[in-house]
Amino acid sequence: MKIDNKISYFLTGPYIFFGFMFVPGVVLGIQNHLTIITVVCVIAMIYLFSTYSGVEIDTGQKKFRNYNNQFGLFKTGQWHSLDEYIGVTLVPLRKVYTMYSRSNRSNTSHKTEYRIYLVNRAKRPAIPIKKCKTQDDGYKCLDEFAIWLHKPVYSPK
Repeated sequence: MKIDNKISYFLTGPYIFFGFMFVPGVVLGIQNHLTIITVVCVIAMIYLFSTYSGVEIDTGQKKFRNYNNQFGLFKTGQWHSLDEYIGVTLVPLRKVYTMYSRSNRSNTSHKTEYRIYLVNRAKRPAIPIKKCKTQDDGYKCLDEFAIWLHKPVYSPK
């Protein structure tokens, strides 16, 4: 069975606004018939909004790979053996994003997500394999991965 999970997009949180900075270039390029500027801005926007990272697991061959999906089309990454990892674990992460305006005012946002990791031989979380929004979903997915990968569940220290 093949499992394919998206882990994170190239632009997340408040950094999505950087992607929208190309919209005026598209609009001005269309209005002034500047096709090169329009095409470059559209390609940049497509890249920023469609590129993401993920993990692909082949349970039949006991291999996985972390990949970057460029333009949402091309997966780049090396295959590794699952035998190097001794189990799976669920780790809560709190992501905090802080941006500063030109007047040095800060805008902070945060969110909590739960990630399932492969555990290395040192009994530490090593490779993220799934991102969940709630703790209950995380525990359900953790049980599924433990069954699919035939690995024990470790608790984070």
